[in-house]
Amino acid sequence: MRGFCLLIPFVFSGFLWSAEEKTFLESKGVVAIEAESTNSRLGQWEKKSDVADFQGSCHLEFTGNKPEMGPPKSPLKYHFQIQKSGKYQLTLRARKRLISKREDICNDCYVALKGDFQSATTAPMSVLKSDTKMFGGKPDGWGWTTLLDVNHKKHPAIYQLKAGEVYELTISGRSKNFNFDRILLVHEDIGVKTAQRDNPPESKVVDRRDQTSSSRPERVLTNREGRKIEAELMELRAGVLICLIKGRRYELPLESLSKADQEFLRKWNELR
Repeated sequence: MRGFCLLIPFVFSGFLWSAEEKTFLESKGVVAIEAESTNSRLGQWEKKSDVADFQGSCHLEFTGNKPEMGPPKSPLKYHFQIQKSGKYQLTLRARKRLISKREDICNDCYVALKGDFQSATTAPMSVLKSDTKMFGGKPDGWGWTTLLDVNHKKHPAIYQLKAGEVYELTISGRSKNFNFDRILLVHEDIGVKTAQRDNPPESKVVDRRDQTSSSRPERVLTNREGRKIEAELMELRAGVLICLIKGRRYELPLESLSKADQEFLRKWNELR
């Protein structure tokens, strides 16, 4: 592993995971993640415990920008894996700590999703993949966010997700004094209102030992710089190798690998 580095720098897929990042496992149609369950630097997010009935060890309050708005700052990343494919809606347990009688400030953040998914809402993919305003919450306790706001057009945050895929959700600060406590992604069979009411416990972290399979061939891959790493081969699709490395799913462009690996993988794919 030392030749490749723990961060596996030759992976050129849409995003990277380090070996230390947690991945939460969807179960019974729900992914539940505590706000503080991120390995990202908090930056201008501050750990708080002053809003009653928070879950986990704390909630997070954004301290940057103006109460009205500002650019994306202090991104927090969360990873989750889906077992049941389908449409999932994103909602955050949130509070807007107001500083005046205005209730249209201190009430939003930015969200973005990375991974292999399709839009299941009126918002286009370009919106769902980029930092987009999400607003909601209550001024006097915990409420829920449910809508994205793009140039004053409202869209529910609904994604068509695939079984076996790992996704990266980024939440960035937008307006000062916005708090969030929990993240829920809810399958359409459950319904977001039911999940908000039940507010289930935090999802389990993926056990890498459960992600291995003796039916998958293993190979020590070498990239163009000569770094090596052991991978479980899953699929070669459109010039991209899909594999497991230390129990996590990665997408490696075939051209990033050595010529010997490229030839082997093409033959392996023909014989499958």
